[in-house]
Amino acid sequence: MVRASTPNEDRWRMTANLMTQNVGDGTSETGTGAWHCLDVRVQQDTDRLERLLVTTVRPWAAGALADAALESWYLDRPRTADGAARLRIGLRGADRRQRAELRALIEESLGGRPGESVVEQQLDAAAEPCAAYLAASTGTAVALLAETRSRPKRVQAAAALLLSAARATGADWAGTVRWLRDYACALSEAAEVAGARAEAEAEFFRNEAEWLRHHDWTVDRIAAPADVLGIRHRLHGETWAALVESHAAGRSADPPHQAFRRLVAAAGRQLGLSPQDEFRAAWLMSMALAAPGPREPFFADHPGAVDRQLHEQSKYFETRLIDQRPDLVHASTAGRWQSGPPEATVALPAPEPPGPSGPRFEDVLLARRSSYGRYGGPVTLTELSTLLHYSAAVTTEKEMSPELTYRVRPYPSGGTRYPLHLVLYCHDIEGLPRGTYLYDPDGHALHRLGSRDLSAELRRTAPATDPAVATPPKAGGNIDAAHCPLWIFTVGDLTYQRLHYGLRSYRLVLQESGHLGQNLSLVATWLGKSVVGLSGYYDDAVNQLLGLDGVNSAVLYLHVLGVAR
Repeated sequence: MVRASTPNEDRWRMTANLMTQNVGDGTSETGTGAWHCLDVRVQQDTDRLERLLVTTVRPWAAGALADAALESWYLDRPRTADGAARLRIGLRGADRRQRAELRALIEESLGGRPGESVVEQQLDAAAEPCAAYLAASTGTAVALLAETRSRPKRVQAAAALLLSAARATGADWAGTVRWLRDYACALSEAAEVAGARAEAEAEFFRNEAEWLRHHDWTVDRIAAPADVLGIRHRLHGETWAALVESHAAGRSADPPHQAFRRLVAAAGRQLGLSPQDEFRAAWLMSMALAAPGPREPFFADHPGAVDRQLHEQSKYFETRLIDQRPDLVHASTAGRWQSGPPEATVALPAPEPPGPSGPRFEDVLLARRSSYGRYGGPVTLTELSTLLHYSAAVTTEKEMSPELTYRVRPYPSGGTRYPLHLVLYCHDIEGLPRGTYLYDPDGHALHRLGSRDLSAELRRTAPATDPAVATPPKAGGNIDAAHCPLWIFTVGDLTYQRLHYGLRSYRLVLQESGHLGQNLSLVATWLGKSVVGLSGYYDDAVNQLLGLDGVNSAVLYLHVLGVAR
């Protein structure tokens, strides 16, 4: 049966055809000439800049290439802090006369307006690999700019190109999702992209079937060697391999993932997209990749429902034990969340338990409550140290045999693998700078991941803490977390545990999260603090703020802690 295409699929096809028509324009696989660039600035007029590119620069470059007066050229659109529209045109092999000719054409087109300029400079040799990469993608970008001004179509094209780049790293589907979301999160660190994730989610659920088809269509095009996406995929693969080899040989200090992401981002800027649009493109494609298919109603209950299937498929059976034993061969550290180098490391002071005069164990058990109301301080660094030490620190070693010893924590873990991390947003801890920290249970220390104030954004990630939600979603009422001193996030490495326990792993990770959560609640009560655990939060809103992809590693549990009044 031949399925009729949808209007959205027709738009995807038209966009790809536009890209295919010009895939080779402006590129040269070989060349020996020096790179020079013309840096063009206009006053906050992106439309005028694109007209200049399409009607002046592109025809000139086509003629110069045909006359062998130019080896290659590229387009770059750097972003500026002052909002000025900027265009950088790289030229390889063009002599002084040719460069002067193009500069004169550009200046004539600009009309000599105040504050606008064209500046020529020679490209540093270190920037040549980036120039070559941009040259290979310039024809595609300029063709798209010439043929359509539609932002949605440009976002669609960007999403396809990003998937091509992510797959070129050799990652599996989960690694591809991680790459796309890391790309989006890196944009949020460098630019203001507030609301882009929510916009992407809203768009995806409006057109879920179309985006799922777009993903499948993109994969098919990537696999076709003569297709524009197949050609770009080959370029991405060659670039990635070169970066890996350069780093391994010691010629580049930059990790390949970071260097590759910067190159892909530079190519994305060629399409004239805002950081918000680039974020949406990456997030939309990641959602299409992670989704098994259109989502069914949230409360639908039948044998094929996702939760029913997981429960049934993850059961242990005597007759299947040979196939269900933990996979010791693949029980490595693969799948562990890598948070990146910390900004600083804070050694925590020695814990100070309440002592003999403190509450008895049975009193703590009976006093534990989920506390609502207005959260505030005080919480001191020593109290935080005590909380983390007795809840989650490595406290001893367990000897299984003379050759095998495990470092253990105050809660059980399947296979002693400990797939959980504690990430803290410390808003007002006495003696500790505000910021986001990763707890190191081995060294009893905090690694600062960032210093940005997340309080306002975190409040909006859960209905119970969002001041805009009038109806209390919790039985105890709303939580005023405007001045909450401490947010605690339990992060689970789902892929890491799955490699060992297969389908059973999700049960184990959630069980372990509950063990750790109870520790946090009981120790907080022991210290005289208020705490409440929240499971009702917008998952990927929290994951994004913490730099998690939400598929391989994700927030499983959230606690707010302080003194509730």
